[in-house]
Amino acid sequence: MEINDFYLRFNEKPEYLYQAPSRINLIGEHIDYNGGDVLPCAIGLYTKAYVRKRSDQSVRLYSENTKLEVTADINNLKYDKSLGWANYPLGLFYILKSKGYSINYGLDIYFSSNIPLGSGLSSSASILDLTCYIINDIYNLGLDMVSIAKISQESEIKYNGLSVGIMDEAAIALGKKDSCLLLDTHNIEYKYIKIDLGKYKFVVLNTCKPRVLTESKYNERVYECNKALEVLKPVFSIDNLCQLKITDLDKALSLIEDNNIKKRVRHVVTEEERVKSFIDALDKKDINRLGELLKESHKSLKEDYEVTGDNLDTIVDLANKVAIGARMTGAGFSGCAIALVDINRFEELKEVVLEGYKNIFGYDAEVIAIDIVDGPNGYKL
Repeated sequence: MEINDFYLRFNEKPEYLYQAPSRINLIGEHIDYNGGDVLPCAIGLYTKAYVRKRSDQSVRLYSENTKLEVTADINNLKYDKSLGWANYPLGLFYILKSKGYSINYGLDIYFSSNIPLGSGLSSSASILDLTCYIINDIYNLGLDMVSIAKISQESEIKYNGLSVGIMDEAAIALGKKDSCLLLDTHNIEYKYIKIDLGKYKFVVLNTCKPRVLTESKYNERVYECNKALEVLKPVFSIDNLCQLKITDLDKALSLIEDNNIKKRVRHVVTEEERVKSFIDALDKKDINRLGELLKESHKSLKEDYEVTGDNLDTIVDLANKVAIGARMTGAGFSGCAIALVDINRFEELKEVVLEGYKNIFGYDAEVIAIDIVDGPNGYKL
């Protein structure tokens, strides 16, 4: 995306340039809506936006990726399925205005992204955080980054109707270079943990198969966890499943009749323990232990939580031939995985994964070297 593209679309030059990263979750999968600790980080795949102020009440949006242009009145916004991706940025205008913030003129915004769509790398959270950051900056709303994450999440829930946790928005808004975010999703408390593993790096493995049934299966898992909590809450005096101690797991499972719900609880409780172990291994720079935990997490997500699928299982198995460890990241059901690899073996990993994956599925996957980066930023041109 260049300034000239904005000019050709809107017949004016842009005044600002902004960007927000993507994210991966190192470990702590599907426990953000169970009050757990998660360990995400922002990565150097970006949604970018050129922006110009308008003198009227219209907001004009254009996506270089979808080629869709939308014009809306900022005083008359409502969700419209036919507008697709544009509902994400429009929702931020709606939510912020409904909270009483002064937004009394429109904007022209030209979006582009190199985040693979439908990959589980949070392209939606990226555009939400980016739009909230843009509005906050241009209209001088005075929001801090935690508020940007919370308002972006609120917009996704209330405007777009998606029951999401806070992890994705927080990981992107609070991103810090070469650090992951230890986020307590129950209290929304966080701290940074430095990632310094020498020659070992995390890489993204993209199955290049768009996720299917993710939303319905996601809601099903939420329902199953809530049913488990109904049974266990009065017995163990807990507010969420991640407060259940690993030493109480066997007793807890004995109280649940449904075998599928037993498996969901086992994943949630053991995954919370893996997060704690992962933090300890990062601190000790215990590379082999990190790899073991990645493999254990994927196994649990495959067998107990049942959210992986053939594509993710295959790409993880291929990566583990070279990597220290690998696992799916994100919601699952295709999308992406991550691997921890000796950077000197990156090309070998790439060759093994790409060749093996294409031989099995008949189309290409992607192996992406990533950097861990800061959150949203922008400046006046």
